[in-house]
Amino acid sequence: MMSEFSIAIFLASALVAEIVGTIAGFGSALLLTPIAAFFFDIKTTIALVSLFHFFGQVVDGFIWRRFIIWRIGILFSVFGVLFSVVGAYLILYIPSRGLEIAFGIFLILYALSALSGREIRLPKSDAAMVIGGGIVGFIAGVLGTAGAFRTAFLSSLHLKKEYFLGTSFAIAFFVDIARVGVYFKTGLLETNLPLWISVFVVAIFGSLLAKKLVSKISASLFHTIVYSVLLLAGIRFLFL
Repeated sequence: MMSEFSIAIFLASALVAEIVGTIAGFGSALLLTPIAAFFFDIKTTIALVSLFHFFGQVVDGFIWRRFIIWRIGILFSVFGVLFSVVGAYLILYIPSRGLEIAFGIFLILYALSALSGREIRLPKSDAAMVIGGGIVGFIAGVLGTAGAFRTAFLSSLHLKKEYFLGTSFAIAFFVDIARVGVYFKTGLLETNLPLWISVFVVAIFGSLLAKKLVSKISASLFHTIVYSVLLLAGIRFLFL
């Protein structure tokens, strides 16, 4: 049983994570997972943080709904949803540390390249988006978070920040709803309505605060923030 103090720390951390995640288009789960791990076992942590992330995508998707590029979102979600389900089931059977190290190296190289002005160019074809969505979905199911990889793919399209965020949140929503359903079905996610409601309220406030901040950030600063958070995400995967 979590104490009231522990719950307060968790929810405060979730608020900060949601603000950062909304501004960068990802990162809330990466920030919240190590904190939640103090209170839950790792698999419960992945499931609960995924629920928080899903709530965040619901709120963010509503806020940024006018800027969703549905063609990209649908192509990315074709295999994304399917492989997120596969990954969510496999989490019960396979270790994830090796994947974390490999993904961490990729994110660090990608972010450093982008920050130095030598951004890695990924294919922009429909097939590449479908395959990329499948990869991101599988990572989301296995590790509980894949926003960094979704962002890496979408950033190569050089969308304006509003369209980048709207499309990113739409993709995350479809992937999240699939894997959260699996976590619930397999028993990793237990019903706790007071905690769920609290997490949802935090997601709302965090998203609204972040929206105000995004409107005041220039496009260049926005992309610098995105790549910087990608770099931190890679370091986190590699060393933590």
